[in-house]
Amino acid sequence: MARAPVQRRTPRISINDLALFMVSSDTARMGIIRRAKTPPTAPIIRYRDVRPVVAAYLADPLRSVNHLVAAEAMFDQRASDPAESPLRQDDARQSIEVLRAIQQMRNSLGPFDFQAAPQEQPKIHVAGVEVSIRAELLVHGAARGGAQQIGGAVLRLTQDDGESETAREKRREMGLYVATMVSRHIGDHFAGDRTVASRLCMSIDVQRGDVFIAPSATTRRMADMENACRFIAAMWDDA
Repeated sequence: MARAPVQRRTPRISINDLALFMVSSDTARMGIIRRAKTPPTAPIIRYRDVRPVVAAYLADPLRSVNHLVAAEAMFDQRASDPAESPLRQDDARQSIEVLRAIQQMRNSLGPFDFQAAPQEQPKIHVAGVEVSIRAELLVHGAARGGAQQIGGAVLRLTQDDGESETAREKRREMGLYVATMVSRHIGDHFAGDRTVASRLCMSIDVQRGDVFIAPSATTRRMADMENACRFIAAMWDDA
């Protein structure tokens, strides 16, 4: 009996890994594709419990720190609980650092009108690759003439990778690539009657305290990411 043909799995990658792909060497890029193809099963999902706390804080018009304080107490208890695994304890400690870092960003994030975003969000398909992206927040605004605008924010929660100029520039470039994809994600799925505004599409690098806004002209960066996705799709079966 003839075997049924093996169905090819759609190439897929997260937006953070795609951003990393964009700033990596050719050798490192193949490793990124291999990890995307066979992702490790993590014992815990880093920052899973602190993300909704940060999103709720930013979407609160009053930006009350009460929820952050309560969450820090909860994470502090988890970090010192001997019944918790070392990974859960470490994640709790890192989550406390996130809570403190987001409070330090209140001035840079103050002007934005953040709104709660849907929990379930569609993925983006770029040049044959399924790119997973989730905007933790929608961002509302208005043009000078009164036209209603919209954007979105992705929280990038990653460990600092150094103080060198090269490391800072790499994080900046990754942040701009993520923000660029946010503008497409919002335009494809959430704009409605509002106009997508680049100034409202952002990647919030919490640990570094930086907000990377999508460039006003995103054509080149989107083209670069589309070409990268074509390469990923072409190399997928061989990775």
